[in-house]
Amino acid sequence: MERNEQKRGGAGPLFLGVDGGGTKTDFLLAGTDGAPVRRFRAGGSNVSTLGPERTADLFCALLAEHGAGLPPLSGAFLGLAGSMADGKGERLAAILRERLPGVPIEVGPDIRCVIEAAEADGGCVAAILGTGSCVYADDGRALHRYGGWGWLVGDPCSGYALGRGALRARLAFDDGVGPGGPLAEAVGRFLGRPAFDCLPSLQESDPSAIAAMAPLVFDAEAAGDPVARDLLVRAAARIAALVRAARAAHPAAAAGPLVLGGGLCRRADRLGPLLAEALGPDGPRLAFPTRDPVFGAHRRAVRLFSTSSS
Repeated sequence: MERNEQKRGGAGPLFLGVDGGGTKTDFLLAGTDGAPVRRFRAGGSNVSTLGPERTADLFCALLAEHGAGLPPLSGAFLGLAGSMADGKGERLAAILRERLPGVPIEVGPDIRCVIEAAEADGGCVAAILGTGSCVYADDGRALHRYGGWGWLVGDPCSGYALGRGALRARLAFDDGVGPGGPLAEAVGRFLGRPAFDCLPSLQESDPSAIAAMAPLVFDAEAAGDPVARDLLVRAAARIAALVRAARAAHPAAAAGPLVLGGGLCRRADRLGPLLAEALGPDGPRLAFPTRDPVFGAHRRAVRLFSTSSS
């Protein structure tokens, strides 16, 4: 557990917001005002990777541990990566409703947390750029997915895609067919041994192990590395293409900003200008929420369930 904050809560209904990706999961227990009663963090909770049963086991164990002594939940929203694949989010919600009887629960994609954190209630296009990546058009009624094909065949501008590009750059350098420079050097230091020798363990690990090299790309691009810059420019161009498609198909979403979330957005200083350039002068305004997405998850739980709890 990386984070555990506890505060005494006052009387009133209690809501749970969860923001879960491939690498980490944030939990927030708070009243209607959003002031944290308890906040804690666990590892990744991609439903497509863990499966609904294991994800439910994880959440119930964490709630039993961290929710002790608190009043019953009046509602919960879980924004989780992989929840739109093969009905796994619906299955997870059904399991949790059985295990937590009387608690209203909604499970949706993690991008919903980002949209809620930005309070883009009138519609927007949103991109989640974390271990994986996906673009959504929110027309005010429903979410419409673009991309999000998974690490094996897609997910441009994801941590995995950038980390894989960084690894390839080091392998090419080691083989004498690629240039050196800040990126190749940084990957070598990160791995601590020849890149080729690391391939078996990396191929057997989950995508977050390769995604962990994504920050090296941003640092190398800032240091002037042309290989790193090319990786980021191409990644931004591919995400921009999905954003343009989403905006063209959903005018109500196109009227709003492009809301950006996920771990890569911690490097908004490098990512923002590249995305703006890729989108062109007619592109949407970029909105990087100033609050953590877990507060957006809690906000949605309150908006969904506060009426029934009052």
